[in-house]
Amino acid sequence: MDAATSSIRQVGRVLIRNHAGEVFLLRGRDPGEPDRPAFWFTPGGKIDLGETAQEAAARELQEEVGIVVEPTALGEVIGTEDVTYRFNGVSYRQSGVFFALNHENPRLHAEGLNALEAQTIDLARWWSLSEIQTSNETIYPENLSEMLAKLAH
Repeated sequence: MDAATSSIRQVGRVLIRNHAGEVFLLRGRDPGEPDRPAFWFTPGGKIDLGETAQEAAARELQEEVGIVVEPTALGEVIGTEDVTYRFNGVSYRQSGVFFALNHENPRLHAEGLNALEAQTIDLARWWSLSEIQTSNETIYPENLSEMLAKLAH
């Protein structure tokens, strides 16, 4: 068993919301399983050694969507996830924390992606809460609509 299957991958992620309350999601495809349907997910990623969850989330925002923000601007954790999944031929257990950020102009920042991210991420767009709740697409985290609804109140 390799490290990816025996340890928990810790991540920091961000729900980027605009003035209309929509959330900005990235679309990915598994390069290890090209026939698997695409999936949508929030910007963010692995917390590196010595980083806080806020620092990791802020770094990933810059890399993936071109937003530069101080880690403290992300505020408090607004939600969590604990999931297992398979990606690019490797099984993972992942524990994630989510932050929220209001922003109007994120974009897919292809030049900030590493090689695997560039093979994976192909599209980004805004989603309304009702679109998320009624979509047949795969959207992560599974509790995204609940987190967004809580933010709206």
